[in-house]
Amino acid sequence: MTFKDAIKKLGIEDYGMRIYNSNSHGELFHLLDYIRIAELLDGDLSWFRPVFEQIVEFAEENWGRPESVFQHILNILIQMKPLEGG
Repeated sequence: MTFKDAIKKLGIEDYGMRIYNSNSHGELFHLLDYIRIAELLDGDLSWFRPVFEQIVEFAEENWGRPESVFQHILNILIQMKPLEGG
């Protein structure tokens, strides 16, 4: 699966460039997290975009460098546990 395939499956393709350019050092390892997430999830993923956008909005309102949220999305999702008990 490619990064483009992953963000399309997750319904966040319009965030692609923001995600891609979010690392100030130009590192792209965080793109693999989106591929992992998309590969692990099946079924109805309509819940993913609203959760993702809540995370992004929180970072935009509260973080000093909110664009870095895209590099931490996997860890944030793990901490939030949106996949458990659903």
